[in-house]
Parts: sequence; C-alpha cells; structure tokens
Amino acid sequence: MVAAAAGSWGIAGHEWAVALLDRSLAQGSPAHAYLLSGPPGIGKYTLARAFAQALNCVQPPRCGECRACRLIARELHPDVRTLARPSDKKNLGIDEIKELREDVALKPLEARYKVYLLREAEDLSEAAANALLKTLEEPPPSVVLVLTAADASLLLPTVVSRCQHLRLRPLPWQTVAAHLQAAVGLGAPEAERLADLAAGRIGWALRAAADPAVLAARDQHLAQLGAALGGSTLERLRLGATLAETWSSHPDAVRETLATWRDWWRARLLAGLGAPAPVDGPAFAGDAETCRQALDRVQRTLTDLDANVHPRLALEALLLALPRA
Repeated sequence: MVAAAAGSWGIAGHEWAVALLDRSLAQGSPAHAYLLSGPPGIGKYTLARAFAQALNCVQPPRCGECRACRLIARELHPDVRTLARPSDKKNLGIDEIKELREDVALKPLEARYKVYLLREAEDLSEAAANALLKTLEEPPPSVVLVLTAADASLLLPTVVSRCQHLRLRPLPWQTVAAHLQAAVGLGAPEAERLADLAAGRIGWALRAAADPAVLAARDQHLAQLGAALGGSTLERLRLGATLAETWSSHPDAVRETLATWRDWWRARLLAGLGAPAPVDGPAFAGDAETCRQALDRVQRTLTDLDANVHPRLALEALLLALPRA
C-alpha cells in the first residue's frame, strides 16, 4: 500500500482534487485511469505529473526530493511517459498508441507504477482513441493512465466512461496572485496584473512570468483581432486565409491566437456584466450579448478546427461573423 498524508503536493489550488487523489493512495486503491479536464493553462499536466510522483515516491505522500520524484519532475523517469500531439501535426495518431500498448505489457523497470500521461487527449485521432480503449478497460495492475483534456465532450464517450473524471476549475484570483508572489518572487503590482490576465489559469500566469514572449504574443494576437474588428470584408478574408495557411504547418499557433481572442471576449463580457476584468486590447463598445455571441463563435471555431472542419472555411466564417468595432 502507498501511504498518503494531507498535503498540497506543491500544487497551487485544486485542493479538492489533490485530496481525492491523496485519499486513493492512502487506501491503496488508485484508479487505473483518470481524466483531468479544464481550460488550457489551468494546471492539469502539473497535477498529473505530481500524481505520478506521489504514486512512486519513496517518502510518501510526495517528497519531491527522492530519485523517483526528481526524475519524474525532469521527465526522465523510465517508467513514467508523456504522450502528446507533435506541434506540427493535428492529431496524436494510432502509431503512438500502438507503441503505448506494447509498452504497457512490460513490467516496470524500477517504479511501483508505470504511469502514462496523455496530454490534450482530445487530439487523439478516432482510430487512436479506439485503439486506446482496450488498455483503458484492462490495464495491468501496475499501470495508471492519466489523460488531460480541455473539454471532455471532445473525447469519445467510451473513453471518458473508462476514466475517473476530475473537472478542474479556474483558480481564484487571490490564489494566482499569491502564488506568483510566493513562488516566483513577483512584486504585488505585476503579480496582480498577471492574475487579472490569467483568468484563473495558473499555468499561463507562470509562463507569462517566466517568458516576456508570452505577453508579447498576446499583444500581437489582440492587434490582429483589433485589425479584424475595424477592417473591411476583404481584410478579414485575407486574415482568415493567413491563419488557415498557418494552421497547415503550425496548428498550435492558430490555437493560441484563437484562445487569446476567446479570453478577450470573455473579459469584455464580464466587464459588460459589471464584473472586474482586464479590458486592454482593441477598442470595442458592443453590449454584453454581442460579446457573448462572439465568444461562442470563437470557441465553436476552435472545436471545429480540432474536428477537422476545412480550416479556411472555418476561419473565414469566424472572421466574417465577428462584430465591427
């Protein structure tokens, strides 16, 4: 049995999820498969990796200092593997899942549990997802699979039903700001600004604190949105064509652009409803309902792109549907 004790595992927020996983370890009965869902940048993979450490830590519940914990933190442990869609591809394919299935049959080299972390499981192709089902149904007792996904509805229902599903929620503003000050050493004004922009996404806030390019990219994405809102139909179509061309080679870049647009519309909607929210970026005077419709349209386009809708048609339709400044 793996002993466990109360503790945060070094995770900012998500206390209820840590407690649930902690309890399963204390009882010696972790599930064979978990699904962590929630918005991008909310800390799903960080929690999944901490759970892998807790499963194999030699000084439970999770010391962070033993050989297993250190190797897992550096993604070097031979019995803990991360699978993710390559940045230049649209899907995580069946070949990677076949390789996983072959590896699952082998005994751990040194750990108590072999752990497989499948990042952004919504990127599994349909064939890959079906190939994964048998492993989810009957994995060896020493194997734990942890899937992460922004939206569980984008996965096959048969995949979701075979996992213990933990739905992670955005963290409170105060938690994000306090963690940026305590863990990163930011001053209060900068930490509070990033907490405003993060909208509860602790992972995004940490990346922005560590890399100025994250905020620079956000500014660029919002500049594109501003140009579209104030641009002609032809200018919008040209931007749609440019984004579609980028999608063919760097789909993650387009996902990040649309995610920035989505978060900006969400902030505008909240501000229109009287909630505190950052309102930097393009000038726009539309009402809350207009913002809600634009938010829904951007999110739907993200979903359509991941469902292999024709990228140019999807992006042009989005840009033509956005309101005018």
